[in-house]
Amino acid sequence: MNPEFKTVPLFEGLTMTSAGTVIGVVDTAGFDFLAIDLVAGTGAAAQTAVAALALADNDTVTAPSSITAYTTVGNTPITQFVAAAAASTSAGFVLPALSSSKQNVYRFNVDLRGRKRFVALYFSPTLQTVGVSANALLFKAHTDPAMGTVATSADGARSVVSG
Repeated sequence: MNPEFKTVPLFEGLTMTSAGTVIGVVDTAGFDFLAIDLVAGTGAAAQTAVAALALADNDTVTAPSSITAYTTVGNTPITQFVAAAAASTSAGFVLPALSSSKQNVYRFNVDLRGRKRFVALYFSPTLQTVGVSANALLFKAHTDPAMGTVATSADGARSVVSG
């Protein structure tokens, strides 16, 4: 049996227009591990570039307007989860292109020990319209939180089925 986890939607399925930006924030209090799945539809064949893809953390919730704004509003980019044209001391991986024929899933596995409370995902495609959504999965709870379903008035899992 897999360990129990808590599902938190970062942003629901939406269509981003040319050069749009989306940011989702998760409160990680009480957990030691985080997995974030960013799901993006196919990009136009001539425009599959990703402008920005990164994670940052902060002790408070903020809504930066760009990856550059993370540091100006108190967020700290998490270097190994910052994409750029080439890996460097300020970027941990190379920006991945969107597939023009297959669905795209970008997974971030984050050890939360020693991290700040709130983790933000920042994503911006380049010059195309694409559907995106993201979910955060929180694992290794410090206590035994309610891992089951949530009421319709709250964000989270509506059904949990195990076997």
